This record gives sequence, C-alpha cells and structure tokens, in this order.
Amino acid sequence: MLPKRLPVPVAEAAKRGAEKALRCMTEALGFARYACVECGSEHRVCFTCKSRFCPRCGRARAAEAAARAQGRLLNVNHRHLTFSVPSELRALLFHRRELLGAVAKAAAMATLEAVGTRCRAHAPVPGIMTCTHTFGRDLTFHVHVHVLCTEGGLRADGVWQPVHLFPARQYRRLWQHHLLKELRKALKGNRSAIRQIGSLYRKHPTGFIVNVMSRYRSGKQAAAYCCRYTGRPPLSERRILAYDGRDVTFGYKDYRDGVEKTLTLPAVEFLLRVMQHVWPRYQRDVHYYGLYQPSRRKRNVEAVAQASRYGDQVRPRPALSRRERLEAAMAELKLRCPKCDGRLAFQCVVLPREVHASQSRPHKQNTGAQLPLRM
Repeated sequence: MLPKRLPVPVAEAAKRGAEKALRCMTEALGFARYACVECGSEHRVCFTCKSRFCPRCGRARAAEAAARAQGRLLNVNHRHLTFSVPSELRALLFHRRELLGAVAKAAAMATLEAVGTRCRAHAPVPGIMTCTHTFGRDLTFHVHVHVLCTEGGLRADGVWQPVHLFPARQYRRLWQHHLLKELRKALKGNRSAIRQIGSLYRKHPTGFIVNVMSRYRSGKQAAAYCCRYTGRPPLSERRILAYDGRDVTFGYKDYRDGVEKTLTLPAVEFLLRVMQHVWPRYQRDVHYYGLYQPSRRKRNVEAVAQASRYGDQVRPRPALSRRERLEAAMAELKLRCPKCDGRLAFQCVVLPREVHASQSRPHKQNTGAQLPLRM
C-alpha cells in the first residue's frame, strides 16, 4: 500500500529535483550566448538541469554513469545477478533509506563469499559493482540489487582463477544470511525490528530470491546495461500513454507472466509513486567491492594485468572526463543562425545569481557575472 507521506529526506530531494526539472532548458539555469558573424544577431542556448528527476536529462546522466563505470571495470567477462529484498522488509527500507547501503553491502558480501568457495586453497577475490534499485516496472517500492561480478578472481598467490559456476541455491542462502546480519547490525537496539528480522529465517527456509542472469564479454557491455537506469527517472516519457487532466495511464511489462500491461492511476498517486524512488541527497546507489574497491583499485588492476596473458587488454578502458566530453560536444556542434544561416560564434556563459549564492559562503555573494568559456 502506498503511504500518503514520503520520508523527509526523500520529499526534500524530490522537491529539489522537480524544481530543477521545471526550469530545465530555461534561462533560469543559465545559458550560452552566441552571435552571428554575418548579421550580428544574438542567440541564446539554455542549459539543462542535469537533475536525476528530469526525463530529458536522464539519458545523458545514464551515459555519464556508464562511462565512469567503464573506466573502472576490468575488460573481462562479467556475470549479472539480481538480489531481491523480501516484501516483509520493504516498509522498513521505505522509511529508513540509509539502510540501502547495508543492502548493497550484503549483496556484495554474499557474492564475495560464494566466489571465494570456488577454490578452497586460495580464495579468489572478484571485482564487484552493485547498483541498488527501489522500483519495479509498475513503480511499486521493490528494492533489489543488480550485481556485476567478474567471472573469476585474483588469488593471493597472484593467479587469476576463472569462475563460471554461479549456483542460485548457494547465493539464496548467503544473501539471506548477509542481508539479515547487516540489518541487525544497523538496527541494534530496535527490538521490534530485530524480532521481525529473526522471523524471516523461518518464513524463508531456502533463502531470499537471487536470479543469475546475463553474461557479458567485456566491462563496456556490463557497464552499459547496469547503468542504464542510473541517473534516470524510474519511468520514461514514452511509457506514459495517456493523461486526461485527472488520471495517468502508463504501460509496463509484468515479468511474472511476460505480458505487456497498462495501469491507470490518479495524478496524485502517480506522482507519489514516481517521487518515492528519488534518492536522498548525497546518498549513492552504486558501490564497488573486491578488486574494484576504490582505495585499492589501481593496485588490483595492475595485479590482474600481470596475472593475465593479455595484460594490456584486460585493463579498463579510460573514460573521458566531463570537461573532455563537453569540449568534444562543443567542437562537433555547428550552430547556424536561424535568420541568415550564418555561422554562430560563441561569446560567453551567463549563470544565474541563485546558483552562485547557494554554492558560495554568505559573505561572498556572486553577482552572476558573464563567464568566458575556455576551449
């Protein structure tokens, strides 16, 4: 059942994201000024909001997230697994969003332990990337973790151990053990929550649901799939089929029977369903473990390259920075004057005053000056 109120951090993040999305591609967020070299007319290109809530900017954010992940993932085979949280815990996670980090950690710990059992003498350590989602196709609150795991791991003796066996039965039990363990640790002192967690061992004697899904031959393919919903709203505009001023109708695929269905909701309930999936500010949904652990990633990558016969090929492909992508896009962008079809020359960037005021200290208010762009 959908609550009538959102948790405070989620409501604040949703409000902030909606305000930014409404100002997307308007002068309120700043613009770049161009002038025609032929007729001298002035033209403005408004900036996007880059909000996670905005359907227009979502695709670009997802591509940026995939590019960052591609620069981290080894160029080796990856296996995709999905860890589902049982329905009994969804209400708890709905109100305590900070626990989603523990959920991602539990999925990673279960994967690390399962892969480590493939070689008893020298437990291989795989590279693991987790991406936590809170939404189902029908926009209900359904927490699950997408895990990308290398099909192999680096052993303590410096040997790369291939791993091709991912038994779902073993993962189910490990997922249950680590998830309930992490939640107990985070909820120490909350007796009612501890009792509820303890009862789940009896209700689910075979463990929690884990799906061993696709296999990807490179880090680029794996990153592109797992990050396609990262930075994007849970519902794309093309899935909204109708709106009559009161009700919203959208389509979705029911994975239980594989049938395309439609759902009609009042506008207020539809907005609540969408906004409940906005992540609180500064909370991350993508985490790295094992060989991809940030503090030791470079050292681990070099160790894997030395252990492989194809060292230069297994290293992650370098990803372009945001500035490099911006410069490439600006270089390829050939704007023409709508009046005389002449070439448009860049002049300056104008940023709104409130952007500078919110990001600077109170005694250093910015006046919204025009900033030249160095290319």
